[in-house]
Amino acid sequence: MKYSIDTSAMVDWWVRYYPPESFPTLVKNVEALIVSGGLRASREVLEELQRQDDGLSAWAKDQPGLFVEDVEAVQDAVTILMDKYFNPDKPDKGISGADPFVIGLAMTENPVPAVVSGEKPGSKENPKIPYVCGVEKVPHTTFLGLIKAEGWKL
Repeated sequence: MKYSIDTSAMVDWWVRYYPPESFPTLVKNVEALIVSGGLRASREVLEELQRQDDGLSAWAKDQPGLFVEDVEAVQDAVTILMDKYFNPDKPDKGISGADPFVIGLAMTENPVPAVVSGEKPGSKENPKIPYVCGVEKVPHTTFLGLIKAEGWKL
């Protein structure tokens, strides 16, 4: 595995910046990366995507091998991450939803893949995926960073 992708990166790709109708080869590239085992996501990401009844949700659901179950090691990593980066007194601040699962999935792989997200960096007071990845020494990139790293030409 090379990448653990977050919901925000998938939305950045499909909805915000590189819609499939404008970048059809990008869909093929992403699908090939999934088939090769280079792109994975926690099942929690699928749950977030399914809150919207749109083309991204339908496409994602049809990608065999994209979503992985959160094995015990991932769940253990999530527990540690939530203890460190989530404050129940301030539920709007810090990692939540699929975020700790995306990072936890990466943390349990060897070598550690890059987490792909579209989130802003965050801070100690409001830790988002890029901030947590920095502290935990997990590589982080954006969807554009993934495109560049893979050498895709659009």
